[in-house]
Amino acid sequence: MEEAVYFSEAGDAVYIKATGHVTAAVCPPLKARLFERLDRDPLVERVCMDMSECEYMDSTFLGFIVGAQKRLSLRAPRRTVQLYGVSDTCKGLLRTIGVLGFVSLEKGALGIPVEMERVSGGERATARFLLDAHEELSELSPENRKKFSALTSVLKSALESEQGKTER
Repeated sequence: MEEAVYFSEAGDAVYIKATGHVTAAVCPPLKARLFERLDRDPLVERVCMDMSECEYMDSTFLGFIVGAQKRLSLRAPRRTVQLYGVSDTCKGLLRTIGVLGFVSLEKGALGIPVEMERVSGGERATARFLLDAHEELSELSPENRKKFSALTSVLKSALESEQGKTER
């Protein structure tokens, strides 16, 4: 199944559908779209994610989910990102990284009341984007800090190198 994410909104809710093996490739435009919507009025009360066709998600997408939860909580305290139709494989990934405690797993199918737009294009996942996503995950537990320490170290070095080049 092809990797894709879809976005729509209706009333006080935002709907996201993830399909296939969801990776860093689709995260930047999705994050930009969701965060722009969460930051403006009227207030979003629910972020609902249909995961029924998601076969796998990488750590960057997991970091996106944590970031989405944090951003939602800024405007709508006590609200959680709701995940529907999560496969056993994806549930295992959410559990292993410690994301399950921050989101709500919902039973049953998510009835999306509106047509969805495919989110694509935009910027590629930069070193800054990847670092931010993995720092979100690293904050969840000491195990994650250890698990992602080599990657975050490499990404920080890459950013420092880029900054050095632009300052010359």
